[in-house]
Order: sequence, then structure tokens, then C-alpha cells
Amino acid sequence: MWRDDRELYPGAEHGGGQKPLLVCVCHIWWDFVWQRPQHLMSRLAEHFEVLYVEEPRIEIGPDHEGFEVTPRVGVEVAQLTYRGDHDRFWRWIDETRDPSGGHPFAVSKDIRSASLMFQSFAQPRLEREVVEEVRRRRGSRPLVLWLYTPIVVRFVELLEPDLVVYDVMDELTAFRHAPVPLREREAELLSQADLVFGGGPSLYESKRDRHPDVHLFPSGVDQEHFARGLDPDLQVPEELARLPRPVVGFYGVIDERTDLALLVAAADQRPDRSWVMIGPFMKIELDALPRRPNLHYLGKQEYRDLPAFLKGFDVAMMPFAVNESTRFISPTKTLEYMAAHKPIVSTAIPDVISLYGSVVRFADDAEGFVAQVEAALGESPQEREERVRIANQLLGRYSWDTIASEIRGLIGDRLGTKISG
Repeated sequence: MWRDDRELYPGAEHGGGQKPLLVCVCHIWWDFVWQRPQHLMSRLAEHFEVLYVEEPRIEIGPDHEGFEVTPRVGVEVAQLTYRGDHDRFWRWIDETRDPSGGHPFAVSKDIRSASLMFQSFAQPRLEREVVEEVRRRRGSRPLVLWLYTPIVVRFVELLEPDLVVYDVMDELTAFRHAPVPLREREAELLSQADLVFGGGPSLYESKRDRHPDVHLFPSGVDQEHFARGLDPDLQVPEELARLPRPVVGFYGVIDERTDLALLVAAADQRPDRSWVMIGPFMKIELDALPRRPNLHYLGKQEYRDLPAFLKGFDVAMMPFAVNESTRFISPTKTLEYMAAHKPIVSTAIPDVISLYGSVVRFADDAEGFVAQVEAALGESPQEREERVRIANQLLGRYSWDTIASEIRGLIGDRLGTKISG
């Protein structure tokens, strides 16, 4: 049961107390793409002082090495940055490649920034800086440590938090270029965590027998934001509006989870459709991307602009490869597409089937994918009405506000018990 804020830290009942401190360490940069961590942290910031710690980064530019904390939407973001000239930058890139020669960021001659990851030469400094920053802020109030990757489990020992949360948003061990000791570190983290959250049914099932306090929290949706895609006055961005219709569109990170072979085969089968991919690239050599006249890559777009792009889709697609890296994913964009009332075609991702199978169309190969896109384009008014009705029920069930509130309740209950005990 949720304990009131006044029970969690001294002085709050008189208005003189501070919020508990929540330190979130995440492998996703805050300003990269707006995903589960940003949705949850920006909402939890109403009740916690949130410090969001990113992976160190390298950049091309005037020589600089520095740690800084900067404000974002309700939170503060801790960044350790190494900046140097072109040659130095590429030496850093080479140092962070895995034994196969791969790198988690898309590498091209034009790249100007990349992640150093949490296992690089910069990690000891990042740890020292974060420990000092937390020591300066903490005082006598409670500290919650929230981790998105087991590779940083050492922060549990370094920060000595009152409560440890492990939020499993991906099965990182299945990703290309995953750090070798990840499985071992996860076992260590599971032994030290107080709460474990599964970001989808498959992730929940994979962890529920490995920890006594595991909870299922599938990704949610900011329905009001994405329902802007229904606004007749909202302008579709020019780079999308000028493409021939109909438009079959995707937005999100484009990486090894994307079935590029299926995508190019679909584009070849229906050259009269515009197949549009919006989002940043990771773990893909940009020169190896398939190119077709009707296949368009529109790059990374700001979260605030996604409803306008979504409005320009006639069909929203999720062309994920069905492999080990997608076995546990639960794409946030599914509900976002629904909020704009878009018909959705996806490959057979287990969590999408189990959570949204009543609304989404599925296919196993390029031919089937094209067939489902055509069926979506040709749906009758009655079919659309029924699809939207079911989608609205799902949207009412999965809201980021509700999820954050339930998570806050669990944290408050466990934290209150530990402090009072």
C-alpha cells in the first residue's frame, strides 16, 4: 500500500522537507529518443528529485573533458563528455568496438558523436563524479537507485541506496555488441534489487522466477500527445507531405531489430507505395542501407513533432525482424499509433500479439506484410470503427500517468517499510 510522502522523509509534513532523491542510470541518452525511461522519470520527478545518469559520450570538437549536470523536463541529466579532433574521436571509436569490429552506434564518415558505453576507460571517472554529486545532494533523505542495465550494478555498492529498482525494458543480452559480462552482472543485480519491473509480458515471465518482487508494467502511452495526429489543423511536415500517397510509415530506432530485407522486398513489391522510416540508426553501417526510389529515410525527429509525422501515415508499420533480439520487445509505438487511429501492420512479435492482437495485423514475410498493408488500406468504415473502438479500450488501460502512479506506490511502500524497519 502507498505510504504518503510525509511518512518517507523527515520534515515533509511541515513543508520543510525535501523530496527523496532518485538516481537513474540508463544506457539511453536523455535527448536521444523519448522512450520508457524519459516517460517514467519525467513523471516520477513530481515526487522525487531525479538525477538521470547517461553513458559517457565522445564528440568531435574543441578539446574538452568534463562532467556536468543540466536541467531537462523535470529532471537533471548528468553527462560526462570527451571532445577532441577528428583523429582522436576515431581512436575512441576504435577502442569501443567489440571483438567482431562492431559498434553500437551507426558508424559512417559523417558521425560526430557516439556513446563510450559504461565499460569504457571513462567509467571510473563517471563513477567518481556521480558519487560526489549524490553525496552533495543526498543529505539525510532517502535515496532510490534505479538501473536500466546490469552493467552498472557497481553503483549499488558505491551509492549505498535505501532502495534498488531494476527496470527491465529490454533483454540487453540478446542485443548485438552486448557486453560479455552482462549475464553475470544481471544475476548480481537481481540478488541486490528490492523491486524488479518487467517492461512487457515476455520480460516479466523471464524474470518472475528469479526475484521475489517482480511486477509487470508494459509500456504505456501519452494519449493526448499522439491524439494530436487527429487534429485537422495539424500540418504534416513537408518532407513527408510531398511523398506520393499512400504512405506506410514507421518511427523509432532503426537497428538490428529492423527487418531491412523484408522492408526492401515490400518496397519492391509495391513501388506505388511510399515506405517511410523515421528515426536514428544504431549498429548499422549506413552505407549498407537498402535504397529504393520509394523507400525513404527521414532521420531522427523530435518527440514533440512525431504526431505531425504520424498524421501523414496511411498505415503505421512495425517491420521488426523475428529473432532473439526481438523475442522480448514490447514496442511503445504500438499504442502511440493507436492514439492517432492508424491501422497497424507488424511482424509476429510475441508481446504485440499477446497485448494488442485484437487490433494489429500480422505477417510472417514480405508477401504477407504487403497483403496486410493492402487490407489495412482497404478496410471498410465499419471495420475502422470497430478497430478504433477496441484501440480506445486498450489506450484507456495503458497510460504512462497510471503506470508511474502505480510504480510510485510500490516504491513508497517498499521504501517506507525499509526506513521504518
